[in-house]
Amino acid sequence: MESNAKAIQAVVESWVRAIQQKDMKGIVLHHTDDVLMFDVPTPIQAKGLSEYKKTWDLFFQYSPGGKDSFQLKELQIHAGDTVAFCTALIKLSSQARPQCRLTIGLKKINDQWMIAHEHHSSPQEMD
Repeated sequence: MESNAKAIQAVVESWVRAIQQKDMKGIVLHHTDDVLMFDVPTPIQAKGLSEYKKTWDLFFQYSPGGKDSFQLKELQIHAGDTVAFCTALIKLSSQARPQCRLTIGLKKINDQWMIAHEHHSSPQEMD
């Protein structure tokens, strides 16, 4: 199970770096074609890779890119043999504290961990 957690961590870290670099190819590299995402801004649901890609347009309008533009805090990975999920807090730009919550669902396909679900949520206030 520890090797699965390490492989998943590598997938998540690659995804974060791609977001920081505004690299769409890297962002979708480890996503399934039928990924389902629940997001904070509209559209609140994106079904499939094509819709998922479009959700990043709004983010990139306001994101300067770079290491501080998107960071995960308190990443937790819970992995089985074929399915897993991660939770984290998302810190955007130079904000003092995280602004969003993240849950990622993954499944192992052809011995590769793939992101099949993302759920982003934003409380009115985070302590």
